[in-house]
Amino acid sequence: MRVAFAGLAVLCMASAAAADEAPATALETITVIGQAEADARIVGSAHLVDQQTLEAFAYDDLNRVLAFVPGVYLREEDGFGLRPNIGLRGANSDRSQKVTLLEDGVLFGPAPYSAPAAYYSPLTARMVGVEVFKGPAAIQHGPQTIGGAVNLISAPVPGVLSGLVAVDGGTDGYGRAHLRGSGPLGSFGALGEFVHVRSDGFKALDGGGDTGFEKNEAMVKLGHDLGEGRIELRLGYADEVSDETYLGLTEADFRAEPLRRYAASALDRMDWEWYGVRLDLEQPLLGGRLLATAYTHDFSRAWMKFNNLRGEDIREVLAAPETPRNQVYYQTLTGQRDGNPNESSDDLLIGTNDRDFRSSGVQGRLRWNLGAGAWSHGIEAGARLHDDRIRRLHDEFAYDMLGGRPVRNATAGAITADNTARATALAAWLRDEIVRGRWTIAPGLRIESIDTSFDDRLAGLGNDDRYSVVLPGIGVNFAQTATLSWFGGVHKGFSPGSPGSGEVEPEEAVNYEAGLVWNGVAGRIELTGFYSDYSNLTAQCTFSAGCDDAELDQQTNAGEVRVQGVEAGWRDAFAVGQLSLPLSVTYTWTDGEFRESFESPNPQFEVVERGDELPYVPEHRANAVVGLEHPRWDTQLSVTYVSAMRDTAGSGPIPAGEGSDGFTVVDLAAGWALSDTLRLVGRIDNLLDREYVVARRPFGARPGKPLSAQLGVRYRF
Repeated sequence: MRVAFAGLAVLCMASAAAADEAPATALETITVIGQAEADARIVGSAHLVDQQTLEAFAYDDLNRVLAFVPGVYLREEDGFGLRPNIGLRGANSDRSQKVTLLEDGVLFGPAPYSAPAAYYSPLTARMVGVEVFKGPAAIQHGPQTIGGAVNLISAPVPGVLSGLVAVDGGTDGYGRAHLRGSGPLGSFGALGEFVHVRSDGFKALDGGGDTGFEKNEAMVKLGHDLGEGRIELRLGYADEVSDETYLGLTEADFRAEPLRRYAASALDRMDWEWYGVRLDLEQPLLGGRLLATAYTHDFSRAWMKFNNLRGEDIREVLAAPETPRNQVYYQTLTGQRDGNPNESSDDLLIGTNDRDFRSSGVQGRLRWNLGAGAWSHGIEAGARLHDDRIRRLHDEFAYDMLGGRPVRNATAGAITADNTARATALAAWLRDEIVRGRWTIAPGLRIESIDTSFDDRLAGLGNDDRYSVVLPGIGVNFAQTATLSWFGGVHKGFSPGSPGSGEVEPEEAVNYEAGLVWNGVAGRIELTGFYSDYSNLTAQCTFSAGCDDAELDQQTNAGEVRVQGVEAGWRDAFAVGQLSLPLSVTYTWTDGEFRESFESPNPQFEVVERGDELPYVPEHRANAVVGLEHPRWDTQLSVTYVSAMRDTAGSGPIPAGEGSDGFTVVDLAAGWALSDTLRLVGRIDNLLDREYVVARRPFGARPGKPLSAQLGVRYRF
């Protein structure tokens, strides 16, 4: 705690004299090609990656977009960001299940309460902004309120005739087509959008085969003005087919050939579809402004993948492939040895995890801006009734390795999971932003009432649970001068418990933050210290974390945990003639440890001793962006550093062959305006072609994306 706030006292002594009136802390805009003014008043820590930055780098990978923001932890998996793993302020990044994920203020996770693992994420190509809320600023955005929330902002309906045609191509068979058109349609305003992204993949499968993906997203919005209000209908569709696997490599194979994939993963394939319908109404009401939304999302996925070996745990084989017993299994995995049809111990176990999700709800928020003399109030009241469910049907079959390819044998298959989890939640919140002089005080309260049910058809068991939580919080901002503001806050955070885990214990923590923002001759400096005091940290077992079907989605209660850290940022811009040089740097230091000893079947914990460090949390993470822009052209260089992360709780140096590598990745983007409507763009990811382990869970070492390049054209009208 003392370390986390040490830097604040130093800058406090350097503060300037007070001014009569100064603005409160605003939402910081992360931009790399020029400065942008803050566009929202926020008490606490919040950031916006703006449209200019998104278009400059044109990332498809949300992981890379969020690398610009301090306090965000990202665990890569496939190199393309197909299934982002996002954590905020020490919250576990596995499948982004401890972060509230939103698109335009509406939950987009397949089942945010009953199965929060986020296997679906919208393409960033459709977005014009990405907001990140942490600390008391996240209290309006549940259910996950400990780390915070990520809100993706899609393109609005402009009401005038306009459009975008964007086409890109690149290495490894990369291709992207993005079409967007909008304009009046009778008495309506309409926007239609379609994005297609594909790649042949950068990994090389033993014996040849596909390792790439294809994704499509389509969105239609129809808006109609209602006097002083507006109604908007949104229809969406998305799909993906990807030849992705959880099977990695042994340590020796990774260091020799990191882009290799074993033959045992040749059949691995993810196939999913998403449908969404949403209706928004904005209208004056009771002297305030109402925004009401009804939504429903359906998501179906089937992932056929290598699960294990029948005769030995795959983790043991990958950890010690040189032993006489494991050599046989290793040769089977790699296709160097055919399996014995009369011997089942060398069977490859391959199954399909088939899951169907539905997420529906209605929500509304009403905001009043009131002023009386020296006081002003920005009051917001909101509520959401939400229901989601997941149906799991998992199977598993035996395969022999024959001629370097898995071939299904005559052994009978098995159903390994057949269950349904459901949650119905009523959430309500109230927040008042009170402004008097140089002070802004924002007390808030959130209440969650949740009913869950779980039906395990294989075991013939089921259970129901009901619980409620009250989550208060307050944020304070003091504008000491026109350039220097101090802020701080405390709030109680929460993460829902897992249906089917017996008596559900939700995750709860009291979270503190304090910091400053200084806008002066040296640019903008932001420094924030945070501290999270968990009374109970939880984790839900996922296959991506290495859990078997018997433990899948079961909850571990890890007890008391302490997480502390510092987030720092600086940005400025310099001009020389027609050239400008924008610069930005962000840095995050995090220290998290368990305060209780326990044992868990969850492989990211196993045997935990008091004082052990949290898995999936890097101690250091930094990003620097240097831009050079001209009225006709611009270029940006992004450098990201992430220190090594544990994949199992522990202390001391991370053992060799465990955890991710520390790495530095450099990306370069550039653009050239041929006319007011036509622009050429290009980008090189991992310019230095660094090789590094991004994940070892569930099975072996897997690589980050190697050097890749793409060129494209943008036409706007």
